[in-house]
Amino acid sequence: MRPIPYDISLSITSFLSLILICSANPIDNGLVDSELIHECVTHKAVEVILLLDASGSIGDDTFKKQLSFAMHLASRLNISEDGSHMALIQYAETPKLEFSLGQFNHPTQLEWAIQRIEYQSGATNTGQALRLTLEKGLQGARPGIPKVAIVITDGQSQDDVSEPSQLLRDADVMVYAIGVTNLVNVHQLHQMTGNPVRVFTVESFEQLDRALADSLTWSMCKTEFRPGTPEIICGPDRIGVKASTKQPFEGNVFVMDHYHDEECRAGPEKFPDSRSIGLTVPFSACNVHRYRSLNPKGIFVEVSIVFMFHSLFMTKTDQTVKVQCFYMEADKHVTVPLSVSMITTVFREQIYQMPQCAYTLRKGAPDGPIVRFATLGESVYHRWECIEVEGADKDTFGMLVHSCYVDNGYGDRVDILDSNGCGLDAVLLSTPDYDTSLRLATKPYHVFKYADRPVLQFQCQITLCLKYDGGCEGITPPQNCKKLPGEDGHHHHHHPEKRRKLVRRLADGVGTIDVFTDSVTVLEQEPACQQPLPYPLINTNLWIMGIITLTNIFVFILTVWFTFRKRRCKPA
Repeated sequence: MRPIPYDISLSITSFLSLILICSANPIDNGLVDSELIHECVTHKAVEVILLLDASGSIGDDTFKKQLSFAMHLASRLNISEDGSHMALIQYAETPKLEFSLGQFNHPTQLEWAIQRIEYQSGATNTGQALRLTLEKGLQGARPGIPKVAIVITDGQSQDDVSEPSQLLRDADVMVYAIGVTNLVNVHQLHQMTGNPVRVFTVESFEQLDRALADSLTWSMCKTEFRPGTPEIICGPDRIGVKASTKQPFEGNVFVMDHYHDEECRAGPEKFPDSRSIGLTVPFSACNVHRYRSLNPKGIFVEVSIVFMFHSLFMTKTDQTVKVQCFYMEADKHVTVPLSVSMITTVFREQIYQMPQCAYTLRKGAPDGPIVRFATLGESVYHRWECIEVEGADKDTFGMLVHSCYVDNGYGDRVDILDSNGCGLDAVLLSTPDYDTSLRLATKPYHVFKYADRPVLQFQCQITLCLKYDGGCEGITPPQNCKKLPGEDGHHHHHHPEKRRKLVRRLADGVGTIDVFTDSVTVLEQEPACQQPLPYPLINTNLWIMGIITLTNIFVFILTVWFTFRKRRCKPA
């Protein structure tokens, strides 16, 4: 089941914060001044693509109100050869590009082109219109000029809008959405814009007027047609952030501790608009962290991204953004044929709580203290454990540890367990040993480290399986692992039949969790500490010091006494 992005949160250091509130913005024209808008757009250019709803629910008269709104909006922009350009798409079942960017750069020509558009009618496929915007609507867009798409709709799209909208935002297009009537799907408006601040709602097409054009133009222009505040990106397989700057950006945007990894860094050469910057990275790279939530059920994905404004050095003006996306699991609806008989059918439902899984490094023994500092070559135990939430007496789940790697925090990764849970290098880590419950696995190893990199962190995936009806057979423990060079003792034998069963059944697990250890600092040798003196020696020293002190006091008293007596006996 594909996860659905449900909620997002973002925190920014260097005194910057952003809270996104998912609600449509009502139109408030109280502070909108036409002269202020005119001043704002006079010296600023933008590429605008306007998407008009031409579905069957609109009708010819209502469609003409959208054309009038398009002319109101065009009159607010600085339409000229060197100023703003506008393109227009009307969409129903099949979208149509009426005219492209730069085709009409005189206000009179543009007004004539809008008035001659004829109503199309049909189904509502907003997603196709967004794709056409990406494929053809941006043709003719000038480099370095911000791009904006404005979508007007009165209902619900019959196709997906989230993916094409995300592709537009990835192409540095800022999307606005205007929902008309109370029948509009506000959730789809949020999916299109990626930010509720750019969602507008009105109750009727009569409100598509000059006042709304003023509000929309001011909302775009006051941030110079760019994101006014950092915005997070929660894609189906990627996570990131976008922002705008007051001056052309000459630095780098990168994932914290991964500056030297090209996939985790973006510089000025990657930004078509030098004032619209950002970075998106795949879940599988740049040490992106993922962990599961049980209530609500889903997965958190998070990463820290640094905006470094200088091309070479980090300064106090730099900012770090911690991006966190939450992907809620969609409910599964299963439809099966129902046989009707005279016998009463009893339905039973069993709900299992997912276990809590952890990955730790232990000192000296599998249940020893957790390791945060270790010396090179020291014997340390890997420990993977999933604890049944419903109680220790339950025996519901089993686990398979697989896809493990070690990271030094600078993007250098080495795989140590493969996707089947087998060790890859006996020097680094052999195949783990599982106990009979299949919820605990351990393996000793000797501490190693990267050259000139003292910090290590291990990360693995744990796939859970239900033990009932042999649900864990062929999944765990791994039965197809070969003996590694330098590996001693028991090892897992290779069985071709078992391997085929493992590959077939691994996808039958009930969930996969990302787990990782605390960072471990590796020392070349254990620091030498001064040994305390033995207790008897300390006791002897105290006696000696006491005797010396008493002797000094006695001598001082005698000296004072003899001096005083001598003065008394002295003749007058």
